[in-house]
Amino acid sequence: MSSTPKLTLVAAKRLQAAQLLTGGESLESVARSVGLSVASVKRYQAILNTGGFAAFADMTNGGRKSALDEQARAWIVSAVRGSPRHHGFDADQWTNPTLQKVIERQFGQRFSIVYVRQLTINLGVHDRMRSFRTPMRRAPGILDDEALSWIAAALRHSPRAHDFDSSVWTNERLRTIIERKFGVRYSRGHVWKVVKDLGLSHLLSQSRK
Repeated sequence: MSSTPKLTLVAAKRLQAAQLLTGGESLESVARSVGLSVASVKRYQAILNTGGFAAFADMTNGGRKSALDEQARAWIVSAVRGSPRHHGFDADQWTNPTLQKVIERQFGQRFSIVYVRQLTINLGVHDRMRSFRTPMRRAPGILDDEALSWIAAALRHSPRAHDFDSSVWTNERLRTIIERKFGVRYSRGHVWKVVKDLGLSHLLSQSRK
């Protein structure tokens, strides 16, 4: 008979750190809040940048392979592009808690709301999710969930798709396409925060050119 193991103290701290980092907290702030060294938090940030929150789910589960393989992810994309009503919900738009329940029902594994949100971003379907808050207060109605999903999708493709003679994204290039698309010119710092909040900072070159 199998049972679901409880999180160890280390695993719980690791997961908490990942959630805070995903929420945009600084390395020092996360280290103080969770009781870890800055070096450890920095290592977790690197894991988050390369593997997303799924990497922490795997670590928390003691290295167990995630249920969400490529086939599972394709199923989720198909589900989110349809209506929640097909899955027994009296609603026309998806929410993170609704998708969380559907994933648990379909794959027998319960993920955190933070993980589900990051998953929809990674899969390019975040624009299908209902938002209960404005993600960016500096420009209400501009960088909403749909805009953030568009930016995330753009970063995953080459800048050449946007008429740049380069295969590397920089802050300036991203600022340029955001201005073209939404008519607003954001500061370098604000654009970096947007990319960091999306968990895609590893796709943006640190070059100032």
